[in-house]
Parts: sequence; C-alpha cells; structure tokens
Amino acid sequence: MRPSARRLVTLPLVMLPITLLGSCQSEGGPMSGPVDFNVRFVATNDLIAPITLSVDGQPYAILTTGKSTGLSLSSKSKLTWTSAKPADAQGQAIPDQIGEVNVSVSAINAVLEITNVIADQTYITASIFNHTTTPVSIGVFDGSAVSCASRLPAAGQGAVGFTQTGYYRLVATTQFRAYGTPDCTGAYVSWPPSELASFETKSGLVTLNLLSAP
Repeated sequence: MRPSARRLVTLPLVMLPITLLGSCQSEGGPMSGPVDFNVRFVATNDLIAPITLSVDGQPYAILTTGKSTGLSLSSKSKLTWTSAKPADAQGQAIPDQIGEVNVSVSAINAVLEITNVIADQTYITASIFNHTTTPVSIGVFDGSAVSCASRLPAAGQGAVGFTQTGYYRLVATTQFRAYGTPDCTGAYVSWPPSELASFETKSGLVTLNLLSAP
C-alpha cells in the first residue's frame, strides 16, 4: 500500500506548475507579444526629390514628386524612406541632412504624406540661380558650422548658373551663403532669413537669386 500512497501524493505536485503556466499564457502574460494586424494606406511624396520606400530593408517603390502608391503591410513591418540627392555639375551627389527616416506602420491612418517636416523639424531645399559672371560655392551655416553644399556655376552665354541643394534643417540661425572659394571659406554673401522662410508648403522648396558676387 505504500507505493500507491506515494503516487497519489506526487501526481498533484507535477500537474500544478503546468496548470499555472497555461493560465499565464492565456491571460496575456509575459510570453505574449504585440498584436499583429494589417495596415492599408497610400504613401504620397510631396518633396521635390524622388524618395525610395523600403519594407523590412528591401526597396519597395520609388516615388517622384507628387506621386503616390498603395501599400498593405503588417503592423510589425519596418518601413523606411530615403530621399535621392541632387547632383552637382560634375555629377557627384550633393549631401544633405535627411538620412533614413523610420515610419511606425501601426501609427499610419490611411495616408502617409512625405513632406519637408520630419519629426517636427522643418527642412528646406534651394533652387539657386547665379546672375553674376563669378562661379561660387554654396555653404549652409547652422549657427555653429558651415556645410559646403554645392558649386554654383557662373552665368554665361545668355544663361544663368544654376544649382539645386539638398534638404537642410531650417532653424533661427540657418543661412545659405555664396563663397568665392571652393571650400566655403572667406568672404561670402548670404540671403536674408525672410527669403528662406518663403519656402513652399510641403515641398520645402525656396528659390534664391545671386545678384552680386562675394
């Protein structure tokens, strides 16, 4: 009779932890993860630069300015976008201050509108026309340092020089400057803040004219 009594005592002790574990899982305990659901939306590009949408690290679509595309993604998907960089007169990409932008898929409500305001920060891009016979370098000053953005050719043969910058943060101290040196040092001329503030809504485009050389 002693072996039977030992089995009756041991059996409930083995079953008790299993019952508790199942209870924790069914009630959304530590082992449950975030809910996965499908998100349908339309992505629209309002920037003047083409953008590339990537899903889980793989390119999904390229949108030129004003174009849209529909997407249907898992709420757990990793969605990012990057903007194309304009090229200078030598064909080299002009760097700017917009890197890879992460988007929370679960927070999208029907439309993902890509504009020049990213995480509450405004960015602008400049179309700059040179009416002088002097080639210059365009530098962007952020209050503490200057970033050499691009070369702006001189006017000649009845045509003005032109360059398109990338996107730069617009803050109270931002200045777009034209330098006479290729490394953005020395004397310069700059555009007043009022001209920079006249950017187009959503695209962030501002048009600047250089009328006198530095």
